[in-house]
Amino acid sequence: MSNFEVIIGIENHVELKTKSKMFSPAPVSFGKEPNTQACEVDLGYPGALPTVNKEGVKLALLACNALNMEIDKLLRFDRKNYFYPDLVKGFQITQQFHPIGKEGKLKIKLQDNSYKEIEIERLHIEEDTAKQIHKEEITLLDYNRSGIGLVEIVSKPVIRSAYEAVEYVNNLREILLYLGISDVKMSEGSLRCDVNISLRPYGYKGFGNKVEIKNLNSLNNVKKSIEFEIERQSKLILSGQVVQQETRRYDETIQETVLMRVKTDAVDYKYFREPNINPILLDQDWVNEVLNASLELPNTKRQRYINDLKLSVDDTNYLLSSVELNNFFESCLKIGSDPKKISNYIISDIKSLLNKDNITIVESKINPKHLADIIKFLEEGIISSKHVKAILPIAYSSGNEVEDIIKANNLRLINDENEILKLLEPIILENIELIKTQYENRPERVEKTLMGQLMKITGGNVNPDKSIEIITNQLKKVK
Repeated sequence: MSNFEVIIGIENHVELKTKSKMFSPAPVSFGKEPNTQACEVDLGYPGALPTVNKEGVKLALLACNALNMEIDKLLRFDRKNYFYPDLVKGFQITQQFHPIGKEGKLKIKLQDNSYKEIEIERLHIEEDTAKQIHKEEITLLDYNRSGIGLVEIVSKPVIRSAYEAVEYVNNLREILLYLGISDVKMSEGSLRCDVNISLRPYGYKGFGNKVEIKNLNSLNNVKKSIEFEIERQSKLILSGQVVQQETRRYDETIQETVLMRVKTDAVDYKYFREPNINPILLDQDWVNEVLNASLELPNTKRQRYINDLKLSVDDTNYLLSSVELNNFFESCLKIGSDPKKISNYIISDIKSLLNKDNITIVESKINPKHLADIIKFLEEGIISSKHVKAILPIAYSSGNEVEDIIKANNLRLINDENEILKLLEPIILENIELIKTQYENRPERVEKTLMGQLMKITGGNVNPDKSIEIITNQLKKVK
């Protein structure tokens, strides 16, 4: 494999997070009864005309901006014509000639901690096709997916390894997720990945025959399919054989790519301008408004957490591992709690509770105010770290206010000076001999002894800072 340079380009189809489809009013929803979410436009009824989903255009603009692309404000659509059962209209509305975005870039981190910019050729808007379900000798068609808005993001062939490919797709996925462009669930098909791969001798400037691996549905499969294909193509070339230009799929059961079809001549889709959608000139003020309202990019957050909030890289990555978890953390920050304390409780106590129940943070009953209140009461000396261990699970499962949990379960520290003095008096009397003989030479030992006994009789429910101050003052009087 070291004899050859690996050439990889990636095409990602991304399902847009809109309530209705890209060119029709039919709803977008996952898991509904087959053929219940399609309307006349999706099914190609005569006279049913498309309309452009404004929210879909907005999401495409956000993606273009995040990927540093040139934006074409004159929105134009084309028809891609072909006959296939999953395309009942006989054509797909797309942007062949004038993509909304082009010439972008996305930075990835390499294994040696250096960075590389992956060039992106284009981003265009189009509609999805129906879902095919193959059963023995028949194929079922579900048109619920037909017409759902997509953006197709096409990288240039500048990726050189399975590692770079995974980093690129993962970074792209993270951006699309955090900007609310898509839920990017590869298992549900809202992010689909096609990899084009070929090999060439080092120093050779041309390209070998490329093999396309279709519909990879996980980052792990992206990695494994590329690694297998590099090995397969290398063996063919070294044995004097020709790598055929073909389409393959990755079979998880045997962990190999499997032939789907051999490519011969390029298919002539007879593209032409979509006659039922006139060109739309996007208003510059509206475009600016959309882009200015864009949420913070995940990599910007990552740098802020590490550099400004002084969180560790591991803690930062966990806090960015899901949008819901990150929103929880950000909400706690807005309330005004200490970032490190918030992070520690999320990553230790709350994470443990979530893992135990196998749920996400939004499925629990704990909210950012719970954690902010716990930290506030802890800093004010009203509760102890020991109390937090008892309060968090109750808030997590019940959703009750922290103050109510404290009262109901008697989890408040004793802070009243008179009450502490009253508890301390018999302890001092029991240890009077120790105080008289050892306090002058070993004051810390005596103070710790009394403090330990005070903690024991109160079950740890006494303010340690206030208590040690009172003990010191009382010992001075006894001496």
